[in-house]
Amino acid sequence: MRTHFQYILFIIFFAGFALQAPNILGQKKTTKKSGQSTTNKKINSKTKSRSKKSIRNSGSVKSKKQNTSNRKNNIVKEEKVALQDLVKKVPINIPVLQDSTPSKVVTIMSAFKPQLKNVVKIDFTNASPISDTQSVSYSYQIPSQNLSFSYRPIALNPLTAVIPETPILEGNTRIKVGFGNYLYQFLEASYNTVSNNNIHDLNAYTEYSEGAHHLQKFRDSKLNYFGNYALANQLHLTTHIYAQQTQLYRYGLVPDTIALPTDNYTQKSTHIGLQMALLNNNTLDKGIYFQPVLELENRSDIHSINNTYFAIYSPLSKQLKSGMLLNFDLHYSYSSYNNITNIKNSLLRWDPYLSFNKWNFKMKVGLSPVVKTDGFKLYPNIQLQHKLTDTTWDIQAGWMTLTKNSNYSQLITENPWIISPAQLAISTQEKQYIKLLVNASKNLQYGFGISLNNYVNLALFNKTPLAIFDYMIPFSKNYYSNRVYRGLEYMTIWEPNAHTIELEANLQYQWSDVFSIHNEFKYTQYNYIQNNEKPWGLIPVQFNSGFYWKMNDKLLMDGSVQVMSGIQSTLEGSNFLAISIPTAAILNAGISYKLSIPWKLWLKANNILNNTYQRWAEYPSLGVQINAGVVYSFHK
Repeated sequence: MRTHFQYILFIIFFAGFALQAPNILGQKKTTKKSGQSTTNKKINSKTKSRSKKSIRNSGSVKSKKQNTSNRKNNIVKEEKVALQDLVKKVPINIPVLQDSTPSKVVTIMSAFKPQLKNVVKIDFTNASPISDTQSVSYSYQIPSQNLSFSYRPIALNPLTAVIPETPILEGNTRIKVGFGNYLYQFLEASYNTVSNNNIHDLNAYTEYSEGAHHLQKFRDSKLNYFGNYALANQLHLTTHIYAQQTQLYRYGLVPDTIALPTDNYTQKSTHIGLQMALLNNNTLDKGIYFQPVLELENRSDIHSINNTYFAIYSPLSKQLKSGMLLNFDLHYSYSSYNNITNIKNSLLRWDPYLSFNKWNFKMKVGLSPVVKTDGFKLYPNIQLQHKLTDTTWDIQAGWMTLTKNSNYSQLITENPWIISPAQLAISTQEKQYIKLLVNASKNLQYGFGISLNNYVNLALFNKTPLAIFDYMIPFSKNYYSNRVYRGLEYMTIWEPNAHTIELEANLQYQWSDVFSIHNEFKYTQYNYIQNNEKPWGLIPVQFNSGFYWKMNDKLLMDGSVQVMSGIQSTLEGSNFLAISIPTAAILNAGISYKLSIPWKLWLKANNILNNTYQRWAEYPSLGVQINAGVVYSFHK
């Protein structure tokens, strides 16, 4: 009986040894990796002897429970051995700290299709890299003790580079001279300097051309001063002072054989102004953006009619810790127009709104109270933006109202052949829109949208009515119509109410700073016009395209394409019949070549297709215009 009992003890001993062997081997393997072979052998031998004694001195029931427990915790012990060894090294007087804070998550969003390769997997649980044609989001679980810096993600939005024709260089003086057909002449001089962290840039040019018609000549001269003053640390005042004089002649419907005094047709105006902006970069660190802009200008014509325009725009926003943005933009403008009577218009607008960005969803909600000369209005201001999940599509929608205090300069810029308007008005555009923007790649972006618009006081331009005797004796040699005596004049018509549907599309492609192209298309359908038969002088269909190409370090090329269609006017000889001006297509191109550091050649070709189009009825443009010249730069 005693012999059988010994055999039972031997069987239990070998069974217990077999169960403890993986743990012992795991301890040996772990200690070898940590570089402690000698010390770990002693620890392993002590562990073995203790386990043998515990097995011999325990009963069979206790051995079975221990075996079952060892099987369940076998994997857990393997992972904890290294931690126990590290704990034994820690001095008794130093407490062992365990991190109980939740693990941090860093999410990296990129529109450049990142691919992770050779990832270092130390305390990281990394997601598998995905190769896709769309942007991918990678999330990393990082323990708190491994974060030694604060990470502030910044959105990267690829934008089309706006490359200036001539960058401002410190201490640079240049002279640009050019000549071309139609007796074209161009002269420009500029000077730039830096003094006590203040930048001063002075520029002046004059441009002259005769044209094909004896009244088609023009002259344009302008003086510009740009300044950037460092008032204090990160506090700058930017200024722009300008004076411009433009002289045209109304040659529309005037025969080239008639030699009446040119003063009958002179369209001359003078424009002077000042623009100032204050930028404090210190406020950006506090989450505050504030950059007030002041604008003052005066436009006067040959008939002593002038318009003084004053405006101040004060953008103000505060970034909150929760990620929200409080906006308090304020805009005020005042216009004094001296025609037969003195017309004064004032516009005060406040745009408070709350903006937040969460779950790839941006939202701006606010109201725009507006105080105008004709009363008080309250407009909604709602703008939404959402990025579709796992796509590069960005959807935008909104309901907002744009206001504009019209001035004489703005009207002359749109139509240079107008007579002084009888009045100026405050225009509003209530717009409800939805757009889709797509970042197809880091180089290509495109989008399209649709909007419903309600215009109040929309500016239209049409021919001035014919005199009464022109109807009675239209072919008489004894009378000249007012077209011959004064040239064709346009008048400004304020449409009180017009509803439109607008379709827009755009496409931009940019490859580094070497090549860029942008395209814009817009179609406007006028569904309702209250007082006028047609939208006189406006462009229902237009397409604009431009490109920039840096062929090498010396050769640059740029160009543009413009298409206009659907412009409405009245038939000459009638004040009522509407006609459509033929579609116009204009192609322009320019090239410059750097001969050396100071010398550069330039060539510019306008209306390459030789299309004598008409932007305004009865005012045909010139044919192909080729101008060329040279630029010489003086450097310090």
